[in-house]
Amino acid sequence: MKKIILLTLILTTNFILGQNCKYKINETDEFTKNKILETKAELFTISGMGLGFSCGYSLKKINENKYLKLSISSPSIFTLRQGSEIMFKTDKEETINLKFPETVIADGQYNSTLKSTHWGAYILIPIPNDINERLLNEKISKLRVYTGDGYIDDDIKEKRAVKFVEYLKCIQ
Repeated sequence: MKKIILLTLILTTNFILGQNCKYKINETDEFTKNKILETKAELFTISGMGLGFSCGYSLKKINENKYLKLSISSPSIFTLRQGSEIMFKTDKEETINLKFPETVIADGQYNSTLKSTHWGAYILIPIPNDINERLLNEKISKLRVYTGDGYIDDDIKEKRAVKFVEYLKCIQ
């Protein structure tokens, strides 16, 4: 009887405390000894069945430093300029702003079937501790990405906002 109770207690604790973490990278670098975690890629937004503006992410942690690895694709060429921002609107009607640490110009890929070019870029953005706490505790509902030509707004579905917080907890 004690074994059954102990097993039930262990399984319940694991179920309650367990996280749905899916890592692309979970290793210690053999040269630098840095502990590196990176979640698998997820979507913030998608439009036009993936042929419009889309914004995805993965979260990365190197030792104690956290990063948002932002992935953007668009049917038009764009530039993410150093000092420009990605803004998240939260349920508290306030914004959370992260600055681009460098300038990135989108790369184009030609799709011969659709006879069109689609543009994409990745950027690694540091997440300061105060912003990390806000992202964990406030629900995001919308994002705005500033490009060299202005900005693009898009809604974030609730299930994607929940997944973002789950993945953020994976790199704590």
